[in-house]
Amino acid sequence: YPDRRFQTDRCFVFIIFNHKQIRASAQGGYLLTASSRARELSALILGLNRDALDALVERGSSGAYLRPETTAEKECFELMAFVDHVAGHVKGSNTSRKYQRNEIKSLIYVRGAPLFFITFAPADYKNPLCLYYCGEDIDLSDRMPRLRSSDDRLRAIASNPVGAARFFDKMVTLFVERILRYGSDEPGLFGPTSSYYGTVE
Repeated sequence: YPDRRFQTDRCFVFIIFNHKQIRASAQGGYLLTASSRARELSALILGLNRDALDALVERGSSGAYLRPETTAEKECFELMAFVDHVAGHVKGSNTSRKYQRNEIKSLIYVRGAPLFFITFAPADYKNPLCLYYCGEDIDLSDRMPRLRSSDDRLRAIASNPVGAARFFDKMVTLFVERILRYGSDEPGLFGPTSSYYGTVE
């Protein structure tokens, strides 16, 4: 992209992510209230027992496993299930991470335990493609392009996190397509790949 004004803005990425979270929360709440259980949800909210909720908070503050003991506490748990449904649409929320754990558990249940745990961290400041994404003037057709000093390359990547993210996404996509060969008739480097699950820290 020749115009990198937004990519190099230090606050823009955080503002966009925050707005996407707000949008996801609003949309999730709208979808929930528009469902057939809207009346039931309204009744749960209006009839919530504050004393039961305080008791749950107090017992849960110690980190122990919570189990509802009364009818009022069961209603609180049911309401929290509704709240989880909304928060599951929000990237970076605790509920979205819980959903990811559930996905992994489901995948293990269907496919069995994973055979490989792979962690890779591409050396972005040494890779011409990453530097090109970050705005460096590099000829990618050259097999051994001339790079600037290590400090200059690190500054270029630090000033353009979007370019670094695009590079990482490209490396992950190529790893799945070329190394694992997922979805291909040919086996990958580690043999045939029936499934995979990946997350980003």
